[in-house]
Amino acid sequence: MSCVHRAPAGLKLGVCLALILGLATLPAQHPWWALAALPGLLLVALLSRLELAPLLRRFSLGLPFLLGAASLSLFQPHGLALELALGAFVKAAICLFSLLLLSSTTPLSELVSSLRRVHVPELLCETLLLLARYSALLSDEARRMRRARAGRTLRASRWQLWRALGNSLGLLFIRTVSRAERVQLAMRSRGGA
Repeated sequence: MSCVHRAPAGLKLGVCLALILGLATLPAQHPWWALAALPGLLLVALLSRLELAPLLRRFSLGLPFLLGAASLSLFQPHGLALELALGAFVKAAICLFSLLLLSSTTPLSELVSSLRRVHVPELLCETLLLLARYSALLSDEARRMRRARAGRTLRASRWQLWRALGNSLGLLFIRTVSRAERVQLAMRSRGGA
């Protein structure tokens, strides 16, 4: 376990939030100043001895959302639309990377207890814990459905695959909620949460 992992969760959360708020307050004319935070974040990643491949994989999952949000700046009426979009993308990418470092080096239970200490609403804290608890159920159900769909669809056009994927997402939500309710009922019957 590295020194970054052993650091108090409240300290890591505070530094991460300060960085994000600092990047958010950067003027739109100088978004490239955000790159000054990148060496520090890379040093933290190096000190925490995180594997690069999983970190980049998780970062790439957020890229479409970052690109979508940054592309909204392209609709600005002045001539600086492209510069504003690139600046927004850089700032958002650095914020995402800092949140990934925080979540990779701090257990969720410690983060939630730190959030409770600073009086974040209890409903939000419970929602975060439930999300973490039931995300394994969601991924397990998605894996089972993907295997079943692969066994049924031997050859299909691209349109049929997209249609099947849309139907699968709806069914995945329904089956996951149903399974989560069954798990919760079983936990209640045993005296758990």
